[in-house]
Amino acid sequence: MGSVREFLVGDAERMPDWLSRHSRGAPFDRAAFLGSRIIYYPGHGLDGHPVKLFGASRAAHCFVYADYKIEWNDIQASLTLGRPSPHFRGYSLLDDIRLAESDLVPRGWRPTLSGTGTLPVRHDAVAPFGHLAILERAQVFDDSHGPSRLAFLFLGADGIATYDALFCQRDSVQAPYAVLLQDHAFGGNYDRFGAGGLMERIATTAAVFPRWLLVAEGTEPWAGYSAVPGVDPSVGGVHATPRSLFGRRA
Repeated sequence: MGSVREFLVGDAERMPDWLSRHSRGAPFDRAAFLGSRIIYYPGHGLDGHPVKLFGASRAAHCFVYADYKIEWNDIQASLTLGRPSPHFRGYSLLDDIRLAESDLVPRGWRPTLSGTGTLPVRHDAVAPFGHLAILERAQVFDDSHGPSRLAFLFLGADGIATYDALFCQRDSVQAPYAVLLQDHAFGGNYDRFGAGGLMERIATTAAVFPRWLLVAEGTEPWAGYSAVPGVDPSVGGVHATPRSLFGRRA
């Protein structure tokens, strides 16, 4: 049996050109970012586990984190130089581009499912925000730790609505490369991220599916996905939950 990270090394990519060339203060390029391999994590709670797996293996360099209960100030503090972070260890904030909704969905968001225009796009704990954060690896770490740069789109937003708005519209660039699914019994979610939930229904209706799912114990994978044989679960998250890699069946 092998680890998730070892398996993903076999699907490593080059760092996207736009990210390697990025200079501080450069404008947000929506098409370039969304055209990259993206790891999508709804309800992330500042969990760096996907970075440890997909980033360190170089399977992906770009991440979208959406959570309506995490303040931008808390995210920013975890990325500030001189403050070791258990979430994104070895990386600090190189650049921060504040984004408006129109930067992400310039044509607006038309809900994929009829009748979900009143989807509870909740902001009950934080004011909505969007920030593209370019992270740079600290000099004390070498290439064995991970790529020299990573890009994160941090959103103070509803994870289910965000999947629809970013990936399932007519002008969307492509599906995410992978999605992390973890349903928290008391985590404040109004619906499941896993099987049978609204996000799966949106993905199915729009026919927009990631190549991989990283599925936490206690959460059911979407239909059409099977556990990758020979790959052990990886433990991560606040509660050290085993998470297994699932691939989409042909």
